Amino acid sequence: MKGKRLIKTTLLAGLVLLCAATTATAAGQPIKIGAMFISSGKVGGYGVHGCQAIKLAVEEINAAGGILGRKVEAICEDTKLKKDVALALAERFVKQGKVDFLMGPTSSGLAMALSEFAKNNKKILVATQAATDALTGAKLHPYIFSTLSNAMMHARSGAYLMASKPYKRYMVIGPDYNYGHASWRMFKEKLKELRPDVEFVGELFPKFLSKDYSAYIKKIQEIKPDAVWSPLWGGDAVTFIKQALPTGIFKTVKFAFPCAGALEVLVPMGNDMPDGVYVSSRYFFTSPRSDLNRRFVAAYQKNFKQYPDYMAGETYAGVYFIKAAVERAGTLDPDKIIAAVEKEPLAWDTPEGYKIMRGEDHQVVEDCLWGETAKNEKYGFSIPQSFIAIQGVEICRSEAELKAVRAKK
Repeated sequence: MKGKRLIKTTLLAGLVLLCAATTATAAGQPIKIGAMFISSGKVGGYGVHGCQAIKLAVEEINAAGGILGRKVEAICEDTKLKKDVALALAERFVKQGKVDFLMGPTSSGLAMALSEFAKNNKKILVATQAATDALTGAKLHPYIFSTLSNAMMHARSGAYLMASKPYKRYMVIGPDYNYGHASWRMFKEKLKELRPDVEFVGELFPKFLSKDYSAYIKKIQEIKPDAVWSPLWGGDAVTFIKQALPTGIFKTVKFAFPCAGALEVLVPMGNDMPDGVYVSSRYFFTSPRSDLNRRFVAAYQKNFKQYPDYMAGETYAGVYFIKAAVERAGTLDPDKIIAAVEKEPLAWDTPEGYKIMRGEDHQVVEDCLWGETAKNEKYGFSIPQSFIAIQGVEICRSEAELKAVRAKK
């Protein structure tokens, strides 16, 4: 009997040591983020800024002790704006890389595919660049979180801005895919609600990544609108503006670009950017004048020799959302993280100010900034001036819209 007790005691001690060793190993393993953006081609700057921001955020977090005492690692890859590439990367991240979180992408179309992948694999996807509101609306599921103001919020903010102006005849020129059409639809709906007297006189949707906009510019001149809503972004916005400049159209028609406050547009345009164009950006490095933003801009310049674009600001904030969510939950278990965030709104500080994640639709609530372009010799490119903040509560989903979203969950 004594021998049996000794054997049982020895086995029990061995099991305790084995479990302790396994727990210690798990606790010592890094928290892994698998990020995917477009980092090549005409709009490759979006991914370059995104990956740089992740690197900076991870270095800061690790220097401060990590998350729950664990170091953070990030892998950042180029989707090449192709769905099959993005899905293959996600598969590799999850199955081989054993990542804890997915992040990205830049394109809304790719985001919808990756969101479905995240749901099927029960892996949290943090959307930091793709702006489609369907991610947190019609296609909402527990494993998706959007940490940037979506296309609906930006379109509505533009409507609030333009409703206060004297313009009556509006038209659009935007990319011919979901984002371009949805942006125009949501802008029209809100503007008509705010200003029933406005008219919509034309729609132009050139192919994404078009090289020649001359026919579209001529059409705008023929229609003679008072104002143009243009969700062209990145290289498309640059190409359009450069080709439109010689016609003088910016002197006779007021343009509002919800994405042209990005440095991916302003820097290539330099001081050729026409003055007085309404532009928005989810983050702009000169605002706000807070200590956190100053530190972020200084660190970004020191590390990467350039100013942070909005993709950098938003993706940096996305990494810190992961930190805040994990620390609230006290675990890496995806379902427990989701439950912790859904229990009550999660607020965390970022270079652009506090962001608030809503549990109802997994959508961040934040203000949208608009300004007017003005040449700036100090920077060598136009800087938005006279910022106007459209309040987040005015442009996010209403209670009725939230109820509709919740009914689909």
